[in-house]
Amino acid sequence: MDLLEAKSRIAEALVESIFRRARYSVSRFQGGQSPLRFGREDFSPDFLASLESGMGGAPDILVEVKYRPHIDQFISVENQRGDRSVFLLARRQWPKLYFVLVTDHPGPGRSSFQAISFGGYRPGAPFQTVDLADLNELGIFRNNVADHETLAASIFDLLNA
Repeated sequence: MDLLEAKSRIAEALVESIFRRARYSVSRFQGGQSPLRFGREDFSPDFLASLESGMGGAPDILVEVKYRPHIDQFISVENQRGDRSVFLLARRQWPKLYFVLVTDHPGPGRSSFQAISFGGYRPGAPFQTVDLADLNELGIFRNNVADHETLAASIFDLLNA
């Protein structure tokens, strides 16, 4: 296993933990469709998140987690792809899909956990990330994300050493 793959698996575990702490029930995604692959990477949902009964609010959602050392570069490439972007291709197959991007190099004032917001997305507009805690429809508290950022920084620093 290379360093990028290790960080990707850790990122997925941390995002699952964020959702569990936000009182979501999390289960592995068992899709009947073939995976959405680009090169070596699978862009199919990693897990299904459902609010525990009685919580109300957000419906069941699918979550795809990707580790990227530099999120801005990744978003820039996807914006250049336009209609062939993995974001749009995946959303056509799974309309309730959220992309959560994890990085150990967030920009100034940005979170290590960012998401692509499709709520106000207009066809042809560039993709933009928002900090995961800023997606109000998910009900994830900022302190939940902050705790996981501290953990992620510690783990990624150890891996980088």
